[in-house]
Amino acid sequence: MHNRWQQTTRILVMENVLITLIVLVVLQHFSPIKWSWGLVLSLCCGLIGLAIIEGVITWHQQYNRQKTIDRMEAKLRQMSSQQFPPHILLPQSDPLYSLAQAVNQLESFQKHQTRRAELQEKELMMIMRYLPVGVMVIDHRRQVQLSNPTMSELLQVSVNSVAHIYTKDIQLYALTKLIEDTITSGDNQRATITLTPAPNTQVVEASTVYIQGNRGQFQIVLILYDITEVYMIEQMQDDFVSNASHELKTPITAIAGFTETLLGGAKDDPETLDQFLHIIADESQRLIDLIQDVLSLSRIRAQNTTKLTLSSVAVRPLITQELAVVQQATDRQHLTINNQVDPDLTVTSDAQKLNQIVKNLLTNAIKYNRPQGSVTIATHVGEQSWSLIIKDTGIGISADDQQRIFERFYRASPSRSQQLVSGTGLGLAIVQELVNAMQGTIEVVSQRGVGTTMTVTLPLIAPESD
Repeated sequence: MHNRWQQTTRILVMENVLITLIVLVVLQHFSPIKWSWGLVLSLCCGLIGLAIIEGVITWHQQYNRQKTIDRMEAKLRQMSSQQFPPHILLPQSDPLYSLAQAVNQLESFQKHQTRRAELQEKELMMIMRYLPVGVMVIDHRRQVQLSNPTMSELLQVSVNSVAHIYTKDIQLYALTKLIEDTITSGDNQRATITLTPAPNTQVVEASTVYIQGNRGQFQIVLILYDITEVYMIEQMQDDFVSNASHELKTPITAIAGFTETLLGGAKDDPETLDQFLHIIADESQRLIDLIQDVLSLSRIRAQNTTKLTLSSVAVRPLITQELAVVQQATDRQHLTINNQVDPDLTVTSDAQKLNQIVKNLLTNAIKYNRPQGSVTIATHVGEQSWSLIIKDTGIGISADDQQRIFERFYRASPSRSQQLVSGTGLGLAIVQELVNAMQGTIEVVSQRGVGTTMTVTLPLIAPESD
């Protein structure tokens, strides 16, 4: 501003001198002037006074104009750093009025765009936060720019929000290879990857999206979708087909083999005939039991049969009745039965379904028990629910098998797989379906060689089904 003022002062001095000379020349032409020192001094004083007055007026205008320009300059600097000071207000007569209006409009537009961008960023972060899939954005320097909480849960690490190399979070070879293949080829990739092995299996479908930017820069979006449940269902389906085929093949093969032997001449021996017919009858009954259990599962799962027929049920008489049914099997293994059920316990439930639950659990407790072992039946009553507890001293179930014993046809113990204990492998699957239909829960606590405790928890008053 100092340099501009000096330049303006020089122009004003030159302007006043020229005007004075022109006036003197004109006056000299029309009326000769008698010069004297007094006249010259008066002219000089007048000239100086005029220059001072004009200079003050010009300085004041220049100062106000420069002050406005400085305000605009400061405002533009603040706008560049995402700060938005108040608008600059000038009268319409001001030479800088149009420029001030343009700066104000630019500020309003930038403020609107900034708020819009902030809103979009918040919406994006909110969506990312609650996405059921893991998302991670990796730039061309292999640094993580963005990651959502689901990704942290899947990787079981806390992903830092500050940019960092992605290998600090992802150390599984299959995932790093997928990312590096995407960087090398520039193509999207997809693979099914096991993050955690058994028994806590976790499987994801990993996808990478390659996004090409400017000047050789790019971004990679890594997406992890948890398909553990789908994977486990597929495994269960494969096991179901395999186990069902095995369960059907064994009795059918036995029936066909002994029938062929009888037709081959063994029928002529009365003792052999009687023995083989008993075996054929047992295997036929085994097939009948298997088919009945499969039909029971289908009926339970059918919506029209999951309706509950509620009535008041005395629990101890029901347990006593089922114990009488399995008395022969109990005596055969010399088991001790401890019936600790409260004689006065009465619940509102579906008697038929409850009877099936007790029957299957008692059958398992006796079947997989050791000779001269024991079975304890007890109940526990809470404020809104009651529990049926059946504990045995049998062969037990390993920790790995406990997660799968409710699958159809699954056999947990070696004795089951070797068919030393007969059964269809559907008893616990039926129990779980019945318990779910009655809006209850079932828990298992077991140890190999020690025994198993099954706890079924049901509402004291079962809710009406639709």
